[in-house]
Amino acid sequence: MRSNERQDLGEELAGRGLRATRQRIAVLSLLRARKGHPTAAEMHSRLLRKMPDLSKKTVYEILDALVNAGLAGRVTEGGEPARYEGNRNPHYHARCRVCGRLYDVPAKADAQIRGRTPLPEGFQVESIRVSLEGRCLRCADEI
Repeated sequence: MRSNERQDLGEELAGRGLRATRQRIAVLSLLRARKGHPTAAEMHSRLLRKMPDLSKKTVYEILDALVNAGLAGRVTEGGEPARYEGNRNPHYHARCRVCGRLYDVPAKADAQIRGRTPLPEGFQVESIRVSLEGRCLRCADEI
């Protein structure tokens, strides 16, 4: 990782009230660099190559802190292990029901959903989560 990237991530962490430790910077960097939605165990495995003393517990704690600070997202799907993402732009998820892969899909229906959904009086929508399920191109021929 370049030193200016490390510095930028450190400033981003500090801006959200988190200490910029080398472990936090490494986890956030991996999330941002990686397209996809890794589990904590997958991230731990990847990070062990460069940080052999990093515990799985530390990775979980860092991911929780990043999610709580709004720097990462947690995706949970029907009893499967939580997956994490660095993409904080508004988006939905499409999940292949065969292989389980998650895809990011641009969020374009928020205004229509907000305008057509009756809400309890005084309720303020903070976010909308949409999950699409189907088969990806790789799995379409397997069923």
